[in-house]
Amino acid sequence: MPQMQLPIFSNGVNPITNDVGYEKKENTVVYYCGTMPVFSHSVDDLDSFRMIVSQLYVNGTVRQANLTDAFQIKPLALKRWVKRYRAEGARAFFQSRRGGSKPKVLTPEVRARVQDRLDQGQSLSQISAELALDYDVLRKAVADGRLKRPLKKKTRAQIESGARS
Repeated sequence: MPQMQLPIFSNGVNPITNDVGYEKKENTVVYYCGTMPVFSHSVDDLDSFRMIVSQLYVNGTVRQANLTDAFQIKPLALKRWVKRYRAEGARAFFQSRRGGSKPKVLTPEVRARVQDRLDQGQSLSQISAELALDYDVLRKAVADGRLKRPLKKKTRAQIESGARS
């Protein structure tokens, strides 16, 4: 008859199951299997956390419910991490991520053409019609600073009316 293993953890270790637990020591999280430390990472290292949690689940060491309860993570998030772990292994969490997407409409060449027209005093609606661009694309580019509208010059009438006020 197999002998029952008691949940034996030192003080400060938070049990995930009867066999697996974790402990936060200063700026480090240490994972234990019984009394033996098996993995550790910085508290701020989210990639290592995702990897070890996925590994515990994929290896059958810990059930999903235990992980979601112990770390207060959403089951769907854990499923995404596990899918990623199964597809690419542990390295999937440490590969450099692709940068932001390249501009699809306002490429540097198109942006330069639009800026030239803005500098000449054309309106956004005129430029969008002339270059077959969506007006909102241009409006948003001006709003977030990728395109600059030239400062409007005051006419003599505006200057004289401002002086009278």
